[in-house]
Amino acid sequence: MQPLTIIHKRNLFIYCSLFLCSIFFVALNLFDIVHYSHCYTLLMITVVALIGLLLYKKVHARFVQVLLIVTWNTVLIILTIDSEQLWFLFGFLYLLLIINAYQSYRLNTTLTIIIVLEIAFIVALKKFDIYLVYPVQSLIFFTVFLCIVGILQTIYVRKLWLYEEKRNMDKQMKFSSAEAYLKLFFNHAEDAMAVFDLNNKIIEVNAAFEKMYGWTREECLGQSPQLVAPENAEAAQNRFLKLLQGERFHLLETKDMRKDGSIFDAQISLSPIYNSDGDMLAVSVISRDISYLKENERLTLQSEKLKLAGEIAAGVTHEIRNPMTVISGFVQMMNEDPQSPYHTYTNIIQSEIERIDLIISEFLVLSKPLAEQKNRLNLSEIIQDIILFFEFQLEQRQIQLIQQLSEETLFIYGNTNQIKQVFINIVKNAIEAIDQNGTITLISCHDHHFAYIEIADTGEGIPHHLIDYVFEPFYTTKTTGTGLGMMISNKIICEHGGTIHLHSEEHVGTAITLKIPLHHLKKDA
Repeated sequence: MQPLTIIHKRNLFIYCSLFLCSIFFVALNLFDIVHYSHCYTLLMITVVALIGLLLYKKVHARFVQVLLIVTWNTVLIILTIDSEQLWFLFGFLYLLLIINAYQSYRLNTTLTIIIVLEIAFIVALKKFDIYLVYPVQSLIFFTVFLCIVGILQTIYVRKLWLYEEKRNMDKQMKFSSAEAYLKLFFNHAEDAMAVFDLNNKIIEVNAAFEKMYGWTREECLGQSPQLVAPENAEAAQNRFLKLLQGERFHLLETKDMRKDGSIFDAQISLSPIYNSDGDMLAVSVISRDISYLKENERLTLQSEKLKLAGEIAAGVTHEIRNPMTVISGFVQMMNEDPQSPYHTYTNIIQSEIERIDLIISEFLVLSKPLAEQKNRLNLSEIIQDIILFFEFQLEQRQIQLIQQLSEETLFIYGNTNQIKQVFINIVKNAIEAIDQNGTITLISCHDHHFAYIEIADTGEGIPHHLIDYVFEPFYTTKTTGTGLGMMISNKIICEHGGTIHLHSEEHVGTAITLKIPLHHLKKDA
């Protein structure tokens, strides 16, 4: 409960006492026990009614408090000075008693000093012997009256304080419970949460935030760590300025940055925090790592592309090959006559038909599941076959082949032709990426579960913005490429339970790492 509300309740108690004393005074005057002009009676009724109206309208409690004390004190002074009897001086003592309801030592001390000075002034002003009408009766009556008022006041104040203490305790318990639940929710939430002040400094973070971004709570408090990718810094600053203007952002997708500099896809919600008066105190940020969702979307899109390419291949390959077979047969017949004036052209036509047939063969892989004829394969032998296959081309283009192969024999479970096709595609791309006098490095190693084969070249490399398109269908940087080799290689390795990782730097070279599960057989007894 607010202090002004408590003062208002105590004002009601003081007013009730004043009201009862006023009725008592009016009754004494009506029955001629005391003799005052009726204008005093009218004035007292008017003042009591005015103060009652102010209490009803809930005028400022401090103002009503001062008005009550001043009014009561003034009335006592007027009645005492105007009368030949000083028994109204008991009214000052009653005022001091009733003022204790405010529980203010400063107010009691100040009022006591004022009343003592007022009594001294009144006695000096009247200059007569102090006597009382009905002294014994008055003393007994006033003593009983003060005792009753003291008991009532004690009961009222005690009840009021017990009530207020209970309310305050209940509120404190509710607040403590709500604060405890809120703190538990904040600390154990799965989403990263952070609270920023209006200067973009971190006030508080939860455990999920520390785990997601890599910053500890001690490192963050009072600081503004870099939480967004550098290219998004300006957009983040603009968002913060809009937050200060009262805007909110819900489930906004952006790229954030961890302490180690790694970038990840994040979904964030930002909103201002207001107090009970509507003033903005801080800004809350709730973020979630959606990298896995983005990866699922990418894989789904890739799967849809493969499916679409397969459907196209199934529908088109048959229709193309039949007429191409006929054309190829007639061109071969025409090409048998070296004296023909069209011999040069038929040679070109034949080579282009063979190229079309190669494209169709690669394209056809997408239209059907990979062959299931899998066996235990010696990966080291396959690599040696591939090296022997490209030996002439490497010598012709003056490309040095560096081998760092595992001394142990590595066995995998798969289809020989398909695995060889993967190596042929990758090594062929590496050779074509090097003009001359380059180097191709072939490294093989393994752990307990997987074999790792890295094929690195010193060619021109792939621009950073094009790396994501390497495994897309029909995408190629070569003038004579089909754009299907890497896509088919990726599909073959995935079908064998492995992965392909590509790393490339422009004008430096490209490195492709194949990760293929090892095949372990129990030794014969």
